Amino acid sequence: SSDLLGAYLTDPLLVDMLLCPLMFYGSATPHDMEFAQFVIMFRSIYREGFGRPYDGVRRILKHVVRQYKESGGELRLRAGVRAIRCEGGQAVGVVLDDGTELTADCILSSAGAAETMRLCGLPVDAEKSAAAPGEITFVETIASLDCQPADLGHRETIIFYSDVPDFVYDNPAQPCDLRSGIICSPNNFQYEQPLPEGAVRITALANKDYWMNLSEEDYADAKQVWHDRIAASALAHIPDFRPHVIDTDTFTPRTIRKFTGHINGCVYGAPRKRWDGATPLGNLYLCGTDQGYLGIVGSMISGISMANQHVLRQG
Repeated sequence: SSDLLGAYLTDPLLVDMLLCPLMFYGSATPHDMEFAQFVIMFRSIYREGFGRPYDGVRRILKHVVRQYKESGGELRLRAGVRAIRCEGGQAVGVVLDDGTELTADCILSSAGAAETMRLCGLPVDAEKSAAAPGEITFVETIASLDCQPADLGHRETIIFYSDVPDFVYDNPAQPCDLRSGIICSPNNFQYEQPLPEGAVRITALANKDYWMNLSEEDYADAKQVWHDRIAASALAHIPDFRPHVIDTDTFTPRTIRKFTGHINGCVYGAPRKRWDGATPLGNLYLCGTDQGYLGIVGSMISGISMANQHVLRQG
C-alpha cells in the first residue's frame, strides 16, 4: 500500500498520516499494509467514521446469540478445543479440553491459520507451509476516572499519533514503542446520556518476545512500569488525567495469547490472508482474522460468508 500511495502522492508525510490510523486498526504486516485491507479500512475509518453502541459489544453479541439459538444452533461456552481429529485428509471432528469428542461433516475454525494446523497435529514441515503467524501486537492501558474526560478538556473520541517524522509500525526492539499510539475515550461519542464512568484507553505497539518470556514476578512489575510510561507519553496529546484515575487495567501480548490462543499474542493474525478460507483439509475452513476480515463486524461477516460459501451450499 505504501508504494502504491507513493506513486500518487508526492508528500511522504501525507502517506504516513493516511497509513498510521489504518495500520493501527488493521495491519498484520510490519511497515506496510496489504492493499485489500487498506481499501476496507480506508472506507471504514475515513468515509464511514467511528461508532460504538452505548452498551458496547455486549448488545451485538446478545442479538447474535439469540438468532443463532433460534436457528437451531447449540452454543457451548468454556469448552476449548484441544485438537481437530483428521482421517484420510479430512477433518472428522474435534476433541474438547475435557475430552469430549464431537463429529462434524464440515468445520470452521477461527483459531488462526497456523494455530489450526497445530490443532490438526500436522507435522512441522506442513505447519511451516501454512501462513506464518504475525508479529504485530500491542499493550493497552485502560484508566477509569472519577469524572468525564471532557471535564478535563479531552473531547476527542480517538487520536492516532506519531511523535517522530517517519511513522514506524513493526515489532519494536523495546518492550513498548512510546513514539506512537492510539488514545481512545468512548465517553466522547454522542450518546443521549453519559457513560457511567470516564475512561481513557491508550494503545502502543509491543515486543511480543519480551512480554512472553517474562517470569510471573517480573511480568507484574513490567505491566506497572510500562502502564506508567505509556500514560506519560500520551500527555503530549491530551490533558493530564492521572490525578483522576480510580482504577487501571493493562493487557499485553501475553493476555491476548491466554484468552485467544493466538501465537505471539497477535491481534491481526497472519500477514497473508486466505480469502477463500481454504486449508490443506478439504472440509476444514478458516474464518475470522486469518481468513481476511478484521474487528467485531469483520469477524461476523467472515463467519457468515464462510458458512454461506462452504457449509450451507453443501446442505
